[in-house]
Parts: sequence; C-alpha cells; structure tokens
Amino acid sequence: MRAHFAIFSVAAVLVFVNNASSARILGLFPHTGKSHQMVFEPLLRRLAERGHHVTVVSFFPLKNRPENYTDVSLEGIASLGVETIDMAEFESYNGIVEVPLWIENIMRQIFDINPLGDMALNVCSKLVSWQPLAEALRKDYDVALVEFFNSDCVHGLMHVYGKKVPTIAMLSSGLMQWSADRIGVTDNPAYVPTFSSFLTSRMTFMERLENTIANCYLKLWYRYKVQMKEQEIIERHFGRKIPDLNDIAKNSTTMMMANVFHSLNGAKPLLPGLVEVGGMHLNPKSTGIPLYMERFLNESDQGVVLFSFGSLLKTSTIPEYKEQMIMNALSRLKQNVIWKYENSAEEGTRIGNILKVRWIPQYDLLRHKKVIAFIGHGGLLGMTEVVSVGKPMLVVPFFGDQPYNGKMAEEVGLGLSIPYRHITEKRFYEAISTVLSAEMRLSARRVSKIWHDRETKPLDKAIYWVERVIRWGHQDPLHSSSRDLNIIQLSLLDIAAASIVAIIVLIILTKLLLSLLFRLIKVSFNSKVKDKLH
Repeated sequence: MRAHFAIFSVAAVLVFVNNASSARILGLFPHTGKSHQMVFEPLLRRLAERGHHVTVVSFFPLKNRPENYTDVSLEGIASLGVETIDMAEFESYNGIVEVPLWIENIMRQIFDINPLGDMALNVCSKLVSWQPLAEALRKDYDVALVEFFNSDCVHGLMHVYGKKVPTIAMLSSGLMQWSADRIGVTDNPAYVPTFSSFLTSRMTFMERLENTIANCYLKLWYRYKVQMKEQEIIERHFGRKIPDLNDIAKNSTTMMMANVFHSLNGAKPLLPGLVEVGGMHLNPKSTGIPLYMERFLNESDQGVVLFSFGSLLKTSTIPEYKEQMIMNALSRLKQNVIWKYENSAEEGTRIGNILKVRWIPQYDLLRHKKVIAFIGHGGLLGMTEVVSVGKPMLVVPFFGDQPYNGKMAEEVGLGLSIPYRHITEKRFYEAISTVLSAEMRLSARRVSKIWHDRETKPLDKAIYWVERVIRWGHQDPLHSSSRDLNIIQLSLLDIAAASIVAIIVLIILTKLLLSLLFRLIKVSFNSKVKDKLH
C-alpha cells in the first residue's frame, strides 16, 4: 500500500513539475506599434527559453527565435506604427488657445484618443478572417498573454473558438481608463489622473473637475466607440451572437501586468493581480554603437546630449520654423548633440555641434559615459531607459501618456517637461540648460537608485507571475470583487437612496408621533380644565 502511495506521489509531483515547466502559452498582441512589442519580447523569449511552448500572434515576428517559439505573423493586414506620424499635425493645437486651460486639456485628450479607436476597428475587421490566427486559436493552451491597449477583439475571437483559459492582460503603459474596472482596482479621479493628462495625484478643484470629465468620457468612448463596435464586427462575420464582449474579457482576465513602477510613474492603488513590471524590456547586453557615432561621442569634452522623438513620430516632418528654433537652441550648447532624424546621410549629417542620424542604438548610447542627458517625447520605454541609467531628461510630450509621463519626470526629479506646441528657442534652451545643471544630474541619479531598489528584477517578477497563473489559474483569485459590481452598487447609490428613504420615513413618523403626542396632551389638558370648571 505504501509503495503504491509513494509511486502515486512521485507521479503527481512529476506531472506538476512538467506542467509548470512546459506549459503551452498563447500571446496575442494585435497592436501595430513597434514600441509596444519591444516591451513584451524579452518576456516571451525568456518563457520559451525556460522550456514553455510559446505561440505569439503579432505584427513583429521575432528574429533568432528559440526552438519552441512559434510566430503567427499579422504582417500585411494593417500599416505598422513606425515613423508614421507627420509632426505638422501637432501644429493644429495652436488653434486651441482661446478657451480655459482645463477645457483645452480635455479637448486634447478627446482628439488624441480617436485614432486609437479607428486603428482597433480596422485591425479587428481583418482579424476575424485571418486564417493563421484561426488556426492558432484552434489549438489548446494553458494560459494566454493578451495586450490590453485599445482593443478587446481577440477576447471575442478566443470565445468564438472556445478558448477558456486564464488570461494575463499585458500593458505596455500604465492603466488606461478602461483597464481598472476589468480587475476591480480603483481609479478615483479625485487622485488618480487619466493616463493622457498633464496632471499628477495632487489636484486643485478645477483639475479634479477636468480629470473627472476626462475619466468619464474615456470610459464611455471605449465602451461605445470600440468595444461594442468590435462585438458587431465579430457577430456579423460569424453570423451569431456572443455574450457582452466586456463580460467575456473581464471574466477571462486573471491578472494584469503594467509596464510601470511607482517611483517613476506615481503611486496608485494596487491589487495582487495588478503587477508592476516596469523595466522588464531592458537588455543588459550591448548591441554596439557605430564607429562614426563613437568618434563623435569621444570628441566632446563637455559630454553629449541624446535627442530622439521615438519610433512613431517622423522627426524629419517637423515644420521648418520649429526645427530652426530647436537647431538654434541646440547650437548654443557646449555639449555635442546626437539627434535621431530620418532624412540624414548614411553616417549622419553634421551641422556644427549637432549630428543628425537616421537611427540610434538608444539604450547603448544612454549607457555611454559621454552621454549626460536625454531629450525625448516622453514615451515610456525611453523614460524607463533614462531612469535606469540615472541621467536627466527634457520631455517634449505630444499625445497619449506622454504628457503624464512628463509631469511625473518633473515630480520625481528626473527632468523637466515642455509641451511641443509651447516650444520657442528661448524656452527650449533654458529648459535644456536646467536639465544639464549639476543639481538636476544629481537628482536623476538619486531617482535612479530608488527606481532600482526592488525585491526582484522586473523580468524575473513577470516570469514568476506568468508561471504562477499557469499553476493555479482562476483557482487563485487576484482581482477585487468590485469588478462584479455595477456603478450604482460601487458608488453606494443604492445605499444612499435607501438611507434617504429611511430618513424621510423617519421624519414622517416623527412628525406623526409628535402630532399624536400633541393631540394627547391637548386632550388631557382640556379634560383637566373641564374637571376644574365642574
């Protein structure tokens, strides 16, 4: 009997270990932005290297894939988000100047968010008939990693193909306004700024008003402009009704991973199922710096400023007058400047102390001892790289979470922020000079030390939580039960209504009792008067 029990125990352990070490993982990343995929690639690669069988659906197939890593390419169904945005578009913001600032900020968030909905619906309309995706969804998996950004389309498709597996929502940014409800974490606009605002957690009355309006609008926008329309696309293609897409996504989501860390991105309410993994994309290995850049770096005794507006904005489309302002300000610096600028010669175009180059190995350059500061657009990847190396930055935000990231850079002491539409030669030069000051450079090093001080490395933390979900799935609830409450219950409006009714009833009863008591007293008084008269 004991021998049989021992054999059974060993077999159970072996099954458990095998399941933990060779799980079948599905990754669904339907967004066209290259910078988003760069956040997730190290995690997906490491999972495969640990023995898991990883199938990834994305627009960016992995180069040099591990043996048990399978790519399902979405290339061809939509334009990729690489150097696609014409910077002249941001000149239109100059027209929004005759209204109060808080109204301007709300209007900016409304205008900025609309293209994300169009992108989501365009991709969804193609995904429903993309056969490589359908083939991937017909297979069995132990867990799904799904990008949660501007779409829930793949959740609907997983339901259509019967994929009821624990799902980890992957965010390349912090929480969007439609993220919090999915896991039941609070996003109270009294102190939690919208992801696209210029606000921090400390707000004036007018800022709280702005934040509340923006919060409500963004939630409604996602529900009616994206989610419900994606459901229509899916139902129309497959010719049948599916449950509410929001319920499908909510019920399958076990946890979320956000590409943030509170010492840079601000302290916000958390749950066990909301894990901060900001920095998990950072590659400790150098990819190398071209020799012509190395020579330019080494010739500057005063150091070098690195300048890049990321992979989505096409810097060469900047209006001539604005470029001249920036060039004039940069040319006044003692430092050399490397500027990522697409329309440059193969080995860069040099103008005085400025070297314009087509492409930069950004993280390698930021780690170079000669680079002392960074000018960027406030994308979260660049921000994370900068805080990792402890060098100050000037943020020039354009859209999305960039304004908020810029405000947080100022709040924690990593740098300064100046909106693109507010740039003048004088303001740009003064801002860079402040960023280059000894005080700011010292502050950036302090912020970096705090950011690095964690219980474990972010990529290791992400690996742990993926494998934990593989082991326990929905058996270990990590969300708050508030996600199952409607807005009336969550806001205690039903309790408030019941309380008001109870108070009204109490007042009425009190009045009736007082009236009755008054009558009794009156009757008693009249009776005594009559007795005396007799």
